[in-house]
Amino acid sequence: MADNLEPMLYGQRFEAAVASRVGGGEPCDIVGRHCESGDTLIRDVRLREPRVDDVVAVPVTGAYCSSPANNYNGARRPPIVFCRDGEAREVVRRETYDDLLRRDVGLGIDAGIEAG
Repeated sequence: MADNLEPMLYGQRFEAAVASRVGGGEPCDIVGRHCESGDTLIRDVRLREPRVDDVVAVPVTGAYCSSPANNYNGARRPPIVFCRDGEAREVVRRETYDDLLRRDVGLGIDAGIEAG
């Protein structure tokens, strides 16, 4: 709903792996954080021994995942990381809460508007 709209919009299929344990494993569903019916990102992907706090890598998601990313329910957009030959390079940083609030305009007395 926020990170990747492609699976919900037109059924795009992605692969994934636990970054530190690539290959094989049990079928798992990877879902987003919004608990919406359209928030399933990948169904039946094989992950080896998935555990809490694992980093799950989804390779080659492409520009069509980044451009429609949004702040649905106040979620921050994730970073974009390029990986090659065992090296990782962040090219777009993760959004901060300050980024989310930057465009908000204050209301009430603090903004020079009298309540009433």
